[in-house]
Amino acid sequence: MDNNMKFSSTPPKTIRKAVLGLAFFAVFIDGFDTAILALLVPHLAEEWGLKAAAFTYPLVLTSVGVVIGYLTCGALSQRLGLKRTLVLGTALFGIATLMSAATLPLESMALLSVTRAITGIGLGIVAPTAIVIGTQNGPAEKRQPIAVFITTGLITGTTIAGFSGGLLINALGTAGVLWLAGALPIGLAVLLSYFIPNSSEHTGQKNTSDNSTAAAILGPELRASTLLLWTATFLVFVVSYTLKSWLPTLFEDFGISRSTAGLGLAFFGLGGMGGGFILMAVSAKFGAARSLVVMSVIGALATAAVALLPVNTVVLMILICIAGVGITACTVGQSGIAVSIYEMSVRAKGVGWSAAAGRIGSIVGPAIAGILLGFAWPAQNIVLLLAGPILLTTVCWFILSKRLARTKTVEQADASEYSKS
Repeated sequence: MDNNMKFSSTPPKTIRKAVLGLAFFAVFIDGFDTAILALLVPHLAEEWGLKAAAFTYPLVLTSVGVVIGYLTCGALSQRLGLKRTLVLGTALFGIATLMSAATLPLESMALLSVTRAITGIGLGIVAPTAIVIGTQNGPAEKRQPIAVFITTGLITGTTIAGFSGGLLINALGTAGVLWLAGALPIGLAVLLSYFIPNSSEHTGQKNTSDNSTAAAILGPELRASTLLLWTATFLVFVVSYTLKSWLPTLFEDFGISRSTAGLGLAFFGLGGMGGGFILMAVSAKFGAARSLVVMSVIGALATAAVALLPVNTVVLMILICIAGVGITACTVGQSGIAVSIYEMSVRAKGVGWSAAAGRIGSIVGPAIAGILLGFAWPAQNIVLLLAGPILLTTVCWFILSKRLARTKTVEQADASEYSKS
């Protein structure tokens, strides 16, 4: 077992709870930041005299940065240690968000795109590192629920932003909201540096394990599971981030007022919070993959209903909330599957690379939706198109559930390691 990924002693229960809370909050701010930009797009488009589709560039480049962060977090954790990597990523996306706020009055799409790309790199470093730190601070048999809990911070942040975003924009203005979104991670970075315990990681070492990590993740025993996980994660992130990025704009095209359309993102996030916590409960009993088969079907049916049914605003919000339950459960559940597939020595990279596959989907989805909006595609057609990828994820989760049931997972080895630590 790689000592770089193991604590020297089992942390006290109070410290474990504090670590889980801070890891959750780090991912929470990630979700908050992502949603805030989506909520700002209609307002910035009006202020800058542009179409909303013009903001495809900063939206997509944010996700490009996140992919870079996901792919590099494993190497950084080996060189700097998990704690320093988490603090660095949190501070980086805070500073970059403050840069966005400072340059926003210049109305430069190029500057906004650059600062959002840097923000994304920081966000990408944070999420996988927080998940690995959190799962190391709990018993092996609870790794899936712990990973799901921490990842649920993403949609919790999105939901809080959705409900409060309109009020914050009215009270603080577009730049003021970004100043707030940048200050929060700076403060969190200070808390992380004080309260996250140090582990027995070797730091200052060169990363020499890229090839062995790739061999472990894509070797004969894990290749099929890895590719299925990447495919499912890619597809569900296509859907999730298309809705997160464009839902207020799409709902305006449905004929809903701007203020009410923003609430659509909040209800999607509210359903996502429920889906995440439901998944925490059922995955402990049935496993994440089996649970996600059902959740993805729910997400697909509700998404199709949003596009096809002639409903009023209240019913529409209920349907998008149900869609959020199924879709978000898949986005957070993939991390639980990843920590079960990969052993401790490659877990940071395994989680990070799986998340990178998802965030590539988060680039493709909003980009295609932005192009379709630019060609004046009806919003209902765009939403209906999203139901297809969710159904395909159902197939991936089903096959993964069968493979995981037939193969020995890493929990037993982790449990032995945890008891010795």
